[in-house]
Amino acid sequence: MELSRYNYLGNSNIGFYATVTNSQAIFPPEFKENEIFEAEGVETYVARTRLVGLFTAGNSNSILVPDVVTDIEKKKMEEAGIEFTEISAKETALGNLVLTNDKGAVISKALEDQKEEIEEALEVDVEVMDIAGTPNPGACGTANSRGVLLHRDTSEETAEKVKEVLDVDYADIGTVNTGSPFVGSGILANDHAVLTGQDTSGPEVGRIDRVLVEK
Repeated sequence: MELSRYNYLGNSNIGFYATVTNSQAIFPPEFKENEIFEAEGVETYVARTRLVGLFTAGNSNSILVPDVVTDIEKKKMEEAGIEFTEISAKETALGNLVLTNDKGAVISKALEDQKEEIEEALEVDVEVMDIAGTPNPGACGTANSRGVLLHRDTSEETAEKVKEVLDVDYADIGTVNTGSPFVGSGILANDHAVLTGQDTSGPEVGRIDRVLVEK
């Protein structure tokens, strides 16, 4: 399993720019590190921006997209065989609001009305909860089937609950890109590879490796 660093167009916040799962992925134009994830991918804008990871979230069963996605963008995903579900909600930054893997999901209270729809799309149990006192679990965590890395202010009780919901063996707290607690903004991970922002320090990489990679 590969663990490497990357900047997208000079930006270390790579989690804002792509969404990867074990079977499918969405990347913005000119994203160079897409092959390492071994997932069927499509290159497209979402909501007319490169901020694909900010607006989308998902697992191998479906990628959630906001209703501000354009018809052209949807057609491109359909032609690439991407399974996606359009979610109509007041908050459209689904990447900030959903933390998921192939076994469970944690969503923001802002999406509570869409809980059943999200459960049906992702085909997993969904819990509504805050992480580290914020209503943005997607920005506060990164997960694959092995583990979950969470915002440094996450309580032990919350970390244990997220570990249980996602059914992973490891849960820990950490930072990315030399001190950012919003680990979801700086890491892309599935069961084949982990990519972290170029500014991520050695100790941060070590913790990411222990939680998401190391066998």
